[in-house]
Amino acid sequence: MRSEENILWSFAPHDISVILALLGEEPSEISSTGAAYLQPGIFDLTLTHLSFQSGVKAHIFVSWLHPYKEQKLVVVGSEKMALFDDTTKEKLFLYGHKVAWKYRVPTAQKAETEAVAVGTEEPLLEEARHFLECVEKRETPRTDGREGLKVLKILAACQKSLASNSEPFPLTPALSPQGRGGISTKRGRNKRGEERSLPRLPEKIP
Repeated sequence: MRSEENILWSFAPHDISVILALLGEEPSEISSTGAAYLQPGIFDLTLTHLSFQSGVKAHIFVSWLHPYKEQKLVVVGSEKMALFDDTTKEKLFLYGHKVAWKYRVPTAQKAETEAVAVGTEEPLLEEARHFLECVEKRETPRTDGREGLKVLKILAACQKSLASNSEPFPLTPALSPQGRGGISTKRGRNKRGEERSLPRLPEKIP
C-alpha cells in the first residue's frame, strides 16, 4: 500500500500497456470509478472502462484490499476466449466456448479447455536482457518512451474521471481497423509486491 499514490497509478500501468500492445490502438473514451477506505483521497480499488474506436471494450480492476493474490487477463474474441493467470503453474488457457441461439434463447456451448505452453523465464530478467541488448545494439526497445507516454496519458484521464465522479473522458486516438471483442484484467493483493518496469530507452542513444 502507498500513501503518496493510489492503486490506479501503482498497479494499472502494466495492464494498460498490455492492452495497448494487444490491440495496437489507443482508447477513444475512458471512465474510472473507485473507493478510498483507508486514507482519504487515496483510492484502494478502482475499476476502469476503456472504449476503442474498433468496437473493443476493456476494463481493468485493481485492488490492494483483496485477501488473496490475483493477476488475470481475459480476452474474449469471436472464435475463442483466452485466460492468462499469473498465479498458476500453467499460465495460458484457451476456451472454445460458444453461444448458440435456440428458439431465440442464447445457450452456452462449452468446450474443452486447452492449456497453451509458454516460457518459464523470469519476466524481469528477460526485460533486463532486452534493455541491455537495445543499449548494446542501439535499437529501439519493444516499449519505448512513446509507449510510456501513451500509458501516462491514459492514467491522467483515469485520474480526472476518478476526481469527477466517474465522468467519461474522451481521447483522440489514432484510427484502427474495426473489430469486436473484449479484454479484462484483474489484480488483487493484500500487500505490496508489484513488479516495476525498467526505465524506457530513447529511440537513439547518443
